[in-house]
Amino acid sequence: VNEAKDVPKPENRVIADEKYDPDESLFAAEDAATPKEDVKVEDSGTEKKEESAFSIFKKKTAIRMPVKGEICGKHSEGELVKYEALNEWRTHDGIDISCPVGTEIKAAADGKITAVSNDPLWGTTVEITHKGNIITVYCGLSAEIGFKNGDEIKSGEVIGTLGETNLAEIDKDSHLHFAMKEDGKFIDPMTKLK
Repeated sequence: VNEAKDVPKPENRVIADEKYDPDESLFAAEDAATPKEDVKVEDSGTEKKEESAFSIFKKKTAIRMPVKGEICGKHSEGELVKYEALNEWRTHDGIDISCPVGTEIKAAADGKITAVSNDPLWGTTVEITHKGNIITVYCGLSAEIGFKNGDEIKSGEVIGTLGETNLAEIDKDSHLHFAMKEDGKFIDPMTKLK
């Protein structure tokens, strides 16, 4: 009789980060992966499927770019930058993604709409709360948003379109200002989008 080997405890296993697939525009993805099953052959020659140790890990949130375009403004890492339109110095707490007015802006991951507002500087702004204490923020949208606070949204679902409502950066070419918070603090979105 063959004895089955003990499956290592989750804390003893290391899972490698998945790589960015430019065709999928998907970064740090786990939701697309499905748990694999281990197959053991018993004495009778029949196969018995058992849950793999990998499947007991909770899935994290897959983060996608909300729109295709060049990064035309980087996160300032807490450093002050000059906002010409405002004539003042501030931190740049997100990234700017170049795209034309009217471009569809999509949810970066599954989540719940937790704020839809008309910010005097950032324009029409939508916040989505995701698993793992992550919040994504989409600024400068057109006023017509198809969602309200409390609505569930799926990754890749259209939130709205890019507008011309971002007055803080109105002097720049059209772009989406995309920010991200983790545990309530702004972080560089690119750290989660790699």
